[in-house]
Amino acid sequence: IHNRVMAMRYTEKDIRNIPLTEFMAALGEKPVKSFEDMKLYYAPQRDDPEPMLVVNTSTNKWYDYATDQTGDIIDLAALKMNPRLYTDPRDFILKYMNEYEQGKELSAMAHRPQELEIISTDIRNVKLTDFMAALGQEQPVAADGNLRVYYAPYDSDHGPTMVVNTETNLWRDTKSGAYGGIYDLAYELTGSCNMSELNRYIATQMSGMEKSPKVEPSKLEREPDRTNRKMRL
Repeated sequence: IHNRVMAMRYTEKDIRNIPLTEFMAALGEKPVKSFEDMKLYYAPQRDDPEPMLVVNTSTNKWYDYATDQTGDIIDLAALKMNPRLYTDPRDFILKYMNEYEQGKELSAMAHRPQELEIISTDIRNVKLTDFMAALGQEQPVAADGNLRVYYAPYDSDHGPTMVVNTETNLWRDTKSGAYGGIYDLAYELTGSCNMSELNRYIATQMSGMEKSPKVEPSKLEREPDRTNRKMRL
C-alpha cells in the first residue's frame, strides 16, 4: 500500500485551490503584517531587507512591490524553485506542500501518540466491505472470487467502478485509477487529509455497525471540530 495516509497527499488537481498563505507557510514564511484580506511577507525568492510581497487572501494572488510582478501560486513557485532541480513549478509546490502537511501531522502525533495509535490501529482493521455497508451499500453490485464491485460513493456519476479485494482489504477505481486502503477511500469521500478528521469520519460512519471497531468516542469528541478542506473542485 502506498504511504499516503499521513501526508496531505496534494495532487496536481489540487494546486489551484491551495491557499497562498499555506504555501508561504510551507516555504517557511510568516506574514509580517495583516490588514483585511492582505498579508505582507518577505519575498521568499529573495533576501530583502523589507517585506515586499503582498498576498490577497480573497483572490489568492500575490503582488511584489519590488518588481511590480503579480501572479498565482504557480507563478510564485516558478520564481522560488531552483530550475536545476525542478522543471515544473507544480512539482515544487507538491513537494513542499506534502512535506509541510506531513510535518504538521507528525507534530500533532507527538502530542497524542497513544491516542492516534489506538484509533488508527482499530480503523485499519475495518473491513472495506463493512465500511461500504455503513455507507449504505450492504451488498456489492457484483462479485467475482475475492473481488467485490460497488457503486463509487465519491464519484458524482456513482458508476460501478469501485472494486474491493477482500483478501488484501484494498480498493481500486477502474475509471480514475485511484486506489488504496480505508484512509485513501475516506480521503476521496471527504477531501480531507487530516489524520484526526479521517479517524473521526470513519468512526462516525462505522458507529452504527455491529462490527464497528472499538474506537473510544470520548477521545474523538475531544478533537476540535474543523470543517473538512475540500481540495477538489
